[in-house]
Amino acid sequence: MTAHELPEDVPVRMPYVDLPDEPAQDRRFYRLRAPHVDKASVPVTVRVTPDADLYVAVGAGRRRMYLTPAEAWALWRCLSEAVASTGEPPEWIRVHIRPTTR
Repeated sequence: MTAHELPEDVPVRMPYVDLPDEPAQDRRFYRLRAPHVDKASVPVTVRVTPDADLYVAVGAGRRRMYLTPAEAWALWRCLSEAVASTGEPPEWIRVHIRPTTR
């Protein structure tokens, strides 16, 4: 075990994560709209489908990619450090996101 891994018997729950109300076999969507200078907002969507890669779409699907869970975790870690280095988070980001089925 490396320094950044937890023992397997340690329960872990990410903060602010809602477990879906629907059965585990359904795919879930996590969405947030980011403010934009020239437009009203830019949609950001992550689709989670059991036994499949995560699907990330930014800007109504114009920028999209599939990520394995391991790649998504690595991206989340790199993005969190990079974005944190730019300053305090804006107020609009302090929202609670519930997964939806569509």
